[in-house]
Amino acid sequence: MINLLVSKLLLLAFALLVLSNATQAATWYALAAPGSISGASVEVDIESLQSQGDKRHLITRITFSQPQKEQNISFQSVIAELEISCSTDQDIWKSINFFLNSGAEGKPLSSVNFGPDGISIRVLKMLPEKAWATLQRGTCGRNTTLFP
Repeated sequence: MINLLVSKLLLLAFALLVLSNATQAATWYALAAPGSISGASVEVDIESLQSQGDKRHLITRITFSQPQKEQNISFQSVIAELEISCSTDQDIWKSINFFLNSGAEGKPLSSVNFGPDGISIRVLKMLPEKAWATLQRGTCGRNTTLFP
């Protein structure tokens, strides 16, 4: 009886370990060659892409060639949740995690959640226009951007 209980607990522990690793895994797709978008490489976690009406929700990893400064934090990369609108120019940041190292490795220095309304890309200009245009074309399935 005890052997059966121990084997079930081990099986449960193994299942939890496998599931926890799977939920943290990301499949990153580079939008362009590193550094080709104004000194930043932008990658999208293709498994995070969700569609809700004319909006696309996705997770991006942005690595800058030089350290950046925002909110009194010096960082070189971020992982951000974005919402791209396919019919308006209302693209927004939903949340951002700031990392000291390139590739968003290690523990975040700071995290900001902008709530359900997010913050406009026009207010927080962290990502170059060319990158936003590429994100909009790619996530909305267009050959051209809706808004320059």
